[in-house]
Amino acid sequence: MSRKHKVAIAGSGLAALATAARLHEQGVKEIAIYANGLGGTPYIAAINFVLPNNPYGDTPEQYAEDMLAAGYHIGNRELVTEMANATVRGYELLCRWGVTFAHNEDGTIKLRHVSGHKYPRSLCQTTDLIGAEIEKVMIPKLKEAGIEFHDRCQVVGLLTEGDKPGGKIEGFTVSENGGEPYNVYAPVVVAAWGGVGNLLGTSTYPDDVRGNTLGMAKQAGADLVDLEFIEFEPMVMMTPPGAVGEPCPTAMLGEGGTLLNSDGERFLLRVRPQGEAGAPKSLINHEIWKEVAAGKGNPHGGIWVDLRHIDEKVLKAYPWFYNRLVNNGCDPKKELLEVGPMPHSFSGGIKVDRNYESSVPGLYAVGEACGGIHGACRCAGNAASQATLSGLLCAEGILRTGELDREIAGQPVSVKRAQEAQEKFLPELQRIAAHALGVFRNGPDLEEALRGAHAILSDPEAAKDSLTVQTALAIHLIAKAALNRRESRGTHNRLDFPESSPEFEREFTL
Repeated sequence: MSRKHKVAIAGSGLAALATAARLHEQGVKEIAIYANGLGGTPYIAAINFVLPNNPYGDTPEQYAEDMLAAGYHIGNRELVTEMANATVRGYELLCRWGVTFAHNEDGTIKLRHVSGHKYPRSLCQTTDLIGAEIEKVMIPKLKEAGIEFHDRCQVVGLLTEGDKPGGKIEGFTVSENGGEPYNVYAPVVVAAWGGVGNLLGTSTYPDDVRGNTLGMAKQAGADLVDLEFIEFEPMVMMTPPGAVGEPCPTAMLGEGGTLLNSDGERFLLRVRPQGEAGAPKSLINHEIWKEVAAGKGNPHGGIWVDLRHIDEKVLKAYPWFYNRLVNNGCDPKKELLEVGPMPHSFSGGIKVDRNYESSVPGLYAVGEACGGIHGACRCAGNAASQATLSGLLCAEGILRTGELDREIAGQPVSVKRAQEAQEKFLPELQRIAAHALGVFRNGPDLEEALRGAHAILSDPEAAKDSLTVQTALAIHLIAKAALNRRESRGTHNRLDFPESSPEFEREFTL
């Protein structure tokens, strides 16, 4: 069994939907989406666009500068600038495909102020998550337009010409409903499979984002970038049990929320006198760690956020968050909330050019699958913005560079599966990653992670299973990148980097 398409997209989240939508608008036919889930899209709470007549005087140039600053100026300025300049077109793309956004009583679009942004520019919904709205309206419209959706299909390997790393892309291999793998052929493949997912154990990621795809891309010969920069969401609920893992939106700080230590101090004011609103996540993460290390944290290893003084109407405008807390016996109007950092997203990935094409001809990457945009850390809400705008720009890049009519001869399925190997090695790999690749890292732990991942990659039993090999390779690549970057940047914090250095203090006192 095999299938053929002009464009095959691996993933069905917002980045995939935006890519398919724009390709269709440009007249491309034979587009297919393969995925085992919707990734993080149903949980998107905010999306950033700089729209005309912004009441705050916002501009695409300011948006680009905010992105670069939040990423410690490591992001690719050309890609960041093009993304910022495309925000109106991205907004219009979503509107054309039926997505709506919340408005104020006077009819203007509601804008929230989220972390890392100088101005309010975050669009949302107040009745549901905006991600749920995107999923609900875009998928049926894309299906009506003739886009093929193949659900419950796990992409398990990339196909390159001659089965050689760096050769022209020829498609990918999928396993449908856990069945026997088969090949999907296409001269253009778009990686829209998300980030590193659950490589690190407990996280805010959905289960369908595994993270082995990073190893898969490397096996195909793709250049990778910024792999050390795993994003940790700073304000994730740590109790009660039914709410653990639910992010407290950093937009709550823009609504007036405050962060407190065990002494009731607003500790962030020491390094950011202007207050919590708009504070970069990297700074919040670091200052939380300092309070915990000083013995001023909560019993679960985090701190507290105080929302009690915020109008209940405002709190209810975040219904996914408010309702989950209340339904689990926690009233944010009456009690402090225990929150702390948890793995949330990935700023690294496949290195792309301005067309979002990788070093493998015909292989493109969008959304969290591609690196180079966010640098060391991303602004809140920018995952959704990047998904939309990279999809838009990638689709237009494909029309400029893609060989949509290239013939592909086909090749045998080469993916290996061994359940015994997965059961033996995957838990150990997750333990290695969780121990060494947290928000605070040190050289010895990273070296130990490299040795552990390398040992598994060298084990003949592990070699019998492609998922195991890809996962071990992904962890090895991230650990090596983290070891090579000796200075602290974003949410990559090296404990063996002298904390008292002027450079360190300058970077964290933005």
